[in-house]
Amino acid sequence: MERAKHYGLYILVGAAAFWIPDILIQWLRPPHRIWILMLTFLVPAIVGMVWLFLSQHPSHSRFRAGLPLFMLLGIWLLGPMAIAIEALPTGGKFLDSGHLGEFMMLWAMFPVSTFIMSTYSGSLGGVGLATLMLIVAAAYSAVRSKAPNSNVKADAP
Repeated sequence: MERAKHYGLYILVGAAAFWIPDILIQWLRPPHRIWILMLTFLVPAIVGMVWLFLSQHPSHSRFRAGLPLFMLLGIWLLGPMAIAIEALPTGGKFLDSGHLGEFMMLWAMFPVSTFIMSTYSGSLGGVGLATLMLIVAAAYSAVRSKAPNSNVKADAP
């Protein structure tokens, strides 16, 4: 039960670390070049800092390999909802009551819908960079937790 609680938390933390800054940047709409640079590099950097902070915290040391993977799942799983929210100021109709059924069907296909919707929102570069970074972090964490001189045990059942 403890593992499920931690992994659920990591899903929410990953989504919040990526999509809250992304939504704020979309709503503020800085000049185009700055906007795309912020979405592509700043947002993944924030995700990386959150991962680094959590991975060094003692209460998360048992879940080092799972932490970045479940953060990544949160980014992809909650992406369609976040992109629908960030589209509201510019007239996005995803969350209108008449379109809610279609949006829920779109959300159910979350890996594909996150990819497609992030392409249109300008967030695809950041999603790709954060994905790559968290996969590398998971591999690094797994190798580190299995090292003979490591004081941390791997995720045991």
